[in-house]
Parts: sequence; structure tokens; C-alpha cells
Amino acid sequence: MFKKLGLVLMSTVMLLGMALGSASAARTVYVQVDGKNVSFPDAKPYVESNRVLIPVRFVSESLGAKVDYKKETVGKRVSRTVYVTLGDKNISLEVNSKKVLVDGSIVTLDVPARVKQDRVFVPLRFVSEALGATVEWKSSQSLVSISTGKAVTDPDPVPSDDNMYSTDFQWKAGYTELAKELFVDNMKASNGKLTFTLPQGAKAQYYAEDGDSTELTPGKTYTYPIGKGNGFVSFAKVYPGRAEQEGYTVNLDGAFNEYLVELFGETDEVIVINSGNFSASLLPEVISFAKEL
Repeated sequence: MFKKLGLVLMSTVMLLGMALGSASAARTVYVQVDGKNVSFPDAKPYVESNRVLIPVRFVSESLGAKVDYKKETVGKRVSRTVYVTLGDKNISLEVNSKKVLVDGSIVTLDVPARVKQDRVFVPLRFVSEALGATVEWKSSQSLVSISTGKAVTDPDPVPSDDNMYSTDFQWKAGYTELAKELFVDNMKASNGKLTFTLPQGAKAQYYAEDGDSTELTPGKTYTYPIGKGNGFVSFAKVYPGRAEQEGYTVNLDGAFNEYLVELFGETDEVIVINSGNFSASLLPEVISFAKEL
């Protein structure tokens, strides 16, 4: 009963803390490499001309490849080229061109590389197979499954469109001040406890298992136990003159509800949810993403 009540409470807190934009009607595409979900922190895969396009860096690096980007200006022409290297395999592709150089041979793509949200997108099947992996599209799950031939012993749960959360953790453009103050060199999980100092100018409340809440004080350091039945902490930052806020829900209980279990399994780790778009990720990943802001 508490799980259902807590879910309603947490969702209400998140909705009250943020003025959410309208949901996109675009189909959500999920990607796994050897059974592990690939996280896209700031740009999601999408479908164009029946091809799944992905930010080239994240999938390539998940396959163990090195990715470099070079921008050159010759006269009035700007050339942007992505280089992907894995062992003796080399791929060179120019943005907005269907011609790709693979180990010295020219390959023509159905869909050219694109730039969206400051990321270079390429056809996922092409880059994966060019690096020696095999690709399978599972339409019923909107899942691209990539295999390098490794044995999969502990696969991640496959997300679904029925889940209220997405594992593609996204920052909201223009609303990251709290993220930098809260997650970079501040929030830490160690020895079964979460410790953080509430940044000045932020608001936060701790919600216990029984639904009781405690308002937290900016500048003060707090420590909470991590694990089953330990509730969650909601954070928000108001931007004067703006209609929206920046907010996060930090779940101390990784199995707080069935939606989180579907995405992350029965984990003992802290899960962070961005209240602005209901994207979720484990705390260590969020800290890493925040350091790149």
C-alpha cells in the first residue's frame, strides 16, 4: 500500500515542483549493448526514413571505440567530420553527407549524418556493424539490441513505453544551476548512507516511508540511510522571472516502486529522477553527467 501511496506522493511532488512541457509524441527508442542499457544524457535516438539514428559518441564508446570530432572552415564552407576508431577499424564520416569512409573504402548511407541538439547523429546499424557488432531491432519493445559476441549473464531490464520514467537522463537547457551545486563535489553515497549539503537558494524536503515530510535548511548538511523503506528527498530551485523550476527527486530506496524496478532491477543504489522530464539514472552516473555541464 505504501508503495502505491508513495508513488502518488512522489509524482505529485514532482509535478508541483515543475511546470512540465507537453510530452513528445515521438516513439522512444531504447538501445542495449551486450544486454546493458546505453544512456543518452542529452540527446535521444530517433527514427528517420525507417532508420534509427543515434548520437555517435555514446554507442561507439559503449562498443569500446574512440570518437574524435573535427571542424574546419574552408572559405565559406564549414566541414564537420567524425572519426571513430576501434582497433584496426577506422570510420570517417562528414556531417550531412551520405558518403562514409570505412577502412579506406567508400560506403553510401541511406540517411546522412545529422547534427541535432549539438550532437552528431548517425544510422545506428551502420556504425555498429562497421565496428564488428551485430544489430537486432525488436519492434515490440522499441529496442535496438547490439551484440559484440560477449556472453550476457546479467542483462539490464528492458525499459518500456508504459514506464513513467525514461533511462535517457536529460538536463533541461537553462536549468542546471542546482545540478552543478547539488551533484558536483557535494552529494555522496558511502557505507549505506547518502550525505549532501543543501545549496543556498534551493528548497528541499525529505519524505519518510510513512509519508511524513521534513523541510530542509539551505547550507546545512544532511545524512540519510540508503535502502528499502527509506523514502526520498525532493529538491527544487526557483528561477526568478521564469515560469519553470529546476527539480530532482533522489530515491533512497531503489525499489521504491515497480517502475524503478523495471528499469534498474532490485538495486541498492540511489536513483535520481529529473522532475522536469521524468528521466532517471543511478547517482554515480548523474554525478558524472553533472561534471560535464
